[in-house]
Amino acid sequence: MISLDFLHGKITYDEFSSLQNLSAEHQLQNLKEDMLQVEYPSGFLLDVGWYPSFDIEGCFQVKIIKDFDWDSPTLSLTSKSIESICSLLDLAQNKINEELKKQNNR
Repeated sequence: MISLDFLHGKITYDEFSSLQNLSAEHQLQNLKEDMLQVEYPSGFLLDVGWYPSFDIEGCFQVKIIKDFDWDSPTLSLTSKSIESICSLLDLAQNKINEELKKQNNR
């Protein structure tokens, strides 16, 4: 299991934390486009999925979406490694926090 305790937003969908710290080929049946969604204030979403679903050649995509503009993510990161995905989630969450601070300082 992957701990998501470090995320500060509201987890609205989670099939990500049930992954094991194993290589992708050992849990390919669990790797799909919709895995994790976390809501933050001011219309920010943190989204995680495996693209393309169930394809060993795919990769994790971590995206920050603002105001449901899926065509223009604020940030998009990729990784093939389950080991590195939590650090990418932390990086994305930090980016959201920076954007929220900017909005609050206006």
